[in-house]
Order: sequence, then structure tokens, then C-alpha cells
Amino acid sequence: MAQERANRSAIVAVGLALMASLLYTFGYSLSKALVSTYGLSALQVTFLRCALVLAASLALMPWPSSGITLARLVRPPRALEQRVAAVFLVLSNALAVLGYSLLPVTAASALGFTAPLLLTALGGLVLRETISVGRWLGAAIGFVGMLLIVRPDASPATAGILASLGAAVSYALYQILVRRLRDVANSLDTVVQVAVVGVALLSGVMIWFWRTLTLEAFGVVVMFTVVQTTALFCIAGALRRGEASRLAPWQFSGLIWAMAMDAVMFGSHPSLLSLGGGALIILGGLMAQGWLGGRAR
Repeated sequence: MAQERANRSAIVAVGLALMASLLYTFGYSLSKALVSTYGLSALQVTFLRCALVLAASLALMPWPSSGITLARLVRPPRALEQRVAAVFLVLSNALAVLGYSLLPVTAASALGFTAPLLLTALGGLVLRETISVGRWLGAAIGFVGMLLIVRPDASPATAGILASLGAAVSYALYQILVRRLRDVANSLDTVVQVAVVGVALLSGVMIWFWRTLTLEAFGVVVMFTVVQTTALFCIAGALRRGEASRLAPWQFSGLIWAMAMDAVMFGSHPSLLSLGGGALIILGGLMAQGWLGGRAR
């Protein structure tokens, strides 16, 4: 029975990680439109997302069933760690929005998804997770798949590359901290603290980065916020149920979603090499889970 529960938990964790990758990719595609089409700054997009989530949290506070209380908002368990994690996610979000605004969706996703490799390494170094050869090999195969999709022979903007890589590093550190906090902080805590920290950090600089917001742009901001917040719930839920290093290769699936969105939204169809890269990403995820060649230990 215990083994069956563990297997079910692993399957749910993978499903949540896949859903988070899909939602994050779609959300950042929306952020690209907010910056490129509507003229908002990356910091403004991040600030508005945090402000909307915080406003919704405060509005839900009078209802006990929401689980949001003033005490948990102001003095959450292990407050310092939760807020450091939130700082990393706010930084990752702002850098990712910038990266997506400067690069094609697939390229920005591919660079951003170096995070799973970092997550595999940090899972062993920080969380003391046992990193089997299968998990390392799965992450490496996923990375090769990423290179087949991106094919870094074309030279996109340096600022976009640096922003996307910075977002990946920040996001990996955020996930490690969320995994460490899994016994004291739930997904709601994670979402609310990111909103609190984001508003506190960015309010002071909005005087320089604020751009006029049309009603249509605000609607896209609301959609972006809903999508990204749902993704945040998903990845937090996945990390509570599964080891970070096991889930890392599955996050490469965001590249597959990015190719699909490029095809559907921008009419850019993937090449055979890109499709082969997508297949390697799936293979890497399966190997990391130990679902090929026996259970990973």
C-alpha cells in the first residue's frame, strides 16, 4: 500500500510539473505581448502580477475557508526562508519577462530551461537527495534535446540570453527553497508571500518603470496573472510530492509547449531536429523517473 501511494504521488507530481511548464510557457508568451505590443516594462508586468494576487488575497481574507489569515500573511512559518524564496521567484519572473520580450518564445524557453540541470545538481548538494546515474543522464539527455531545439548557431540579443539564464538560476534556487519548506508552507503560502515580497520590492521603482495601461492591456495582465499563479500552485504542489532532482527533466517539456505555441500563435513550425529534441526531452524525463531501465535510486 505504501508503495502504491508513493507511485501515485510520483505520477501526480509529474503531472503537476508538466502542467506548470505548459502554463509558464503560455504565461510568458502573454508577457511578451505585454512588453512588445502594449509597451509595458518587464518590472511593471511583474509588479502588476504581484499586486493583483495580493489584492485578491486580501479580499479573500474575511472567508475562513480561503485559508488566508493576517497572521500567516505577515508572520508565516520560517518567514525569512519563505521570503528569500519569494525574492528569487520575483527576480526570475522579471528576468524571464525581459528575456521573452527580446527573444523568440522557443529560444527564451530553451535558455530558461537550463534550470532543470541546476535543479538536479542543487537537489543533491542542498537537499541531500540521492542523484542516481539515471537522473543525471536524464537531465543531460533533456539538455541535448534543448540544444537541438535552440541550435545556438544563431546569435540572439545578448541581453535576452543573460536575462533568460538569470531567470533559470533564480527559478532553480526558488524551487530548492520551496522543497526545503514543504513541511511548513503550502502552495497558498508560496503564492501569497511572492505577492507580498513583489509589491514591497517593486513599489518604489514603479515611478521610473510605469507605462500607461490601457483597458485591453489590463485584461491581458489579468490573464497573465491567472495563468502564472496557477502554474505557481502546480509547481509548489509537485515539489511537495516529488524530489526536485526527479522532477527536473520533466520541466524541459516547456520547450515542447513553446514549439507548439510558436506554431499556433506565430506560424513558426518546428524542424525535424526540433521534433527530435522534443523526443529526447521526454526520454530524459522517463529515465530520471526510473521508468526506463528499472527504478532510479
